[in-house]
Amino acid sequence: MLALNNFAVPSILQVKVFPVEVWVEFNNNLKAGGALTMSWPLVLAPMLLLLWLRRREIAWPRLEGAVAAVTFRRHLGTGWMVSSGFVAMAVAMLAVGLPLVDLCSSGRTWQELLPAIEAGQGAVFNSATFAAITAALVVCVSLATWRWPMDPFIWLPFLVPGVLLGIALIFVFNRTFLSVFYQSVGIVFLAWTVRYLAVGWNTTAHALRSVDGDLTDAARLEGASRLALLRHVQWPQVAPQIAAAWYLIYLLCLWDAETLILIMPPGAETLSVRIFNFLHYGHNPQVNALCLLLLMLAVAPLAIWSAGRSVRNRKVAATTLPLCAGALLAGLVLTGCAPTTSPTEARVQSKLFTRVKVIGTRGAGMGEFNKPRSVAVDAQDNLYVVDMTGRVQKFSPDGALLSFWQMPQTDKGKPKGMCRDEKGDIVVLEPHYSRVNHFTPDGKLVAQWGAHGTNAGELAFPRSVIVNSRGDILVSEYGLTERVQQFTAEGKKLIRAIGRGGNGDGEFNRAEGLGIDRQDRLYVADSCNHRVQIFSSDGVFLRSYGKPGMDRGQMSYPYDVKVDGEGRQFVCEFGNSRIQIFDRNNQPLEILGGPGAAPGQFSNPWGVALDSKGNLYVADAMNHRVQKFIRRESAAADARRRTDRAFDDPASNQHGHVLTSVATAGRK
Repeated sequence: MLALNNFAVPSILQVKVFPVEVWVEFNNNLKAGGALTMSWPLVLAPMLLLLWLRRREIAWPRLEGAVAAVTFRRHLGTGWMVSSGFVAMAVAMLAVGLPLVDLCSSGRTWQELLPAIEAGQGAVFNSATFAAITAALVVCVSLATWRWPMDPFIWLPFLVPGVLLGIALIFVFNRTFLSVFYQSVGIVFLAWTVRYLAVGWNTTAHALRSVDGDLTDAARLEGASRLALLRHVQWPQVAPQIAAAWYLIYLLCLWDAETLILIMPPGAETLSVRIFNFLHYGHNPQVNALCLLLLMLAVAPLAIWSAGRSVRNRKVAATTLPLCAGALLAGLVLTGCAPTTSPTEARVQSKLFTRVKVIGTRGAGMGEFNKPRSVAVDAQDNLYVVDMTGRVQKFSPDGALLSFWQMPQTDKGKPKGMCRDEKGDIVVLEPHYSRVNHFTPDGKLVAQWGAHGTNAGELAFPRSVIVNSRGDILVSEYGLTERVQQFTAEGKKLIRAIGRGGNGDGEFNRAEGLGIDRQDRLYVADSCNHRVQIFSSDGVFLRSYGKPGMDRGQMSYPYDVKVDGEGRQFVCEFGNSRIQIFDRNNQPLEILGGPGAAPGQFSNPWGVALDSKGNLYVADAMNHRVQKFIRRESAAADARRRTDRAFDDPASNQHGHVLTSVATAGRK
């Protein structure tokens, strides 16, 4: 049943099975009711299985004391012992041995390990703490309810696809009066507790029903309360089974990506979700390092237990559960007491910007977004946004919806990467079709070019596009080839290819967003190398800045970079959920935002754009909105003066890059 309802593996391999189709249906249209109605076979199948099992008597084993290994082997027989041992070794080798050898024998895995840890500190912490607290919470709930007749109901969430459980939680909790809880880590604990309660509850109930009845009766005759009975009689007998249940649930939560993929609150990304997204978008060397890190987290509790065997395990376990439950309660209280802000506008603490305005909400209707991926502005400062619905929506500078158009093909994948060309048309990339499209501001397709391939002039998997002052078009690619190619207008002729795969100077590890300054220098968001590289107008490497981390000047998966008229660079960090601003000397000036859902905060932003006044637009993907940061009057006037000089100087033709905006890359 679990294999039938598996979602994550087929989705990563892009195999069309029914759970993946349900996910795609919801991901494109954001209609929970329709997705839940469509998924009735995924619920009916486990229900029939559970009904069939309820009609049968299953003799679960009881604990009768340890059995010597030699006795077990004698009763099993030589034939069964040898054959089952061979099968067990073969399964272990295929499931663990070969992948582990492949990971550990690759020098690239170890090369990427430290940067992956530094760039994903939050994900590492979230994975370990969320899994540990959820496991403790499941055990606590199981200890409190093991006598209740819950068995028929709690297995269903475990057997249906995790993504279906996520859609159901969205349907229930995505409401205004529940937004505080829905946007907190409480939704993570609730989702995992509901999904894995059956495992902990059945293990706990089975263990408690197996305790020595004579000891229990004697304690009751002495007047022991339920708490005293649990502490002094039952717990010493069931502690090993409870510890095993805790560890099993910890592992299940550690691997779980599909339950969280749709409901993950801002700043709550786990390693499993990061691995899922990176596999989907081709960060393979980073994925190997993250998988090794995830395995380290898996064995960490065993290592800690082994190191502390001198400490009485019962006391450790008896104190750990209340502490974990207390930590969970404190976290939920703090989350619930967080100050609320205006949902559409707020002031920001910044030297460059005064306030931020939210454009759009989550949805598939007009003026709504489903993971906006790229943003661009035209000569009149109108905003263009492309999202996972495959639409390009046009907004006025004030955020009012003006028009939209649908990309002609979206079967293979959705568009990503935008800018404005020298004619004023909007350029939209289609990575899965290896195409570059030029639309008029009204959405009429006027040019289309690009052919799939890795040869010079072909496009493998384009991610971002930008236009320099001469009208040349630069396109970044990753996957089959790591490079930036420079073409003449509308791709008529290849000028040069810049870069190759690697982590040295002028080399890329998933080149994403592109920026251009007043001197036509090219800025490349070198995503998996956690840096920005700068090239001359002739494609010669000049310098780079940034390294993995969360501090000022450090980066975590920069997905886009834009440059204003003063040479300031606005770096969109997918991994740190923030915008970091650098001066013309590549020194950090300030940081905008951080993980969160309030105005001015972000959840995995993908792209940025600057208009003629210096206002900054951010595609806040996982918050399903665009945020506009309003430039201070002095800074805006300065930006206008520089733009005006650019228009007045036909030799420099600055409008080709001062107003150009490209979108970035990213996730699912």
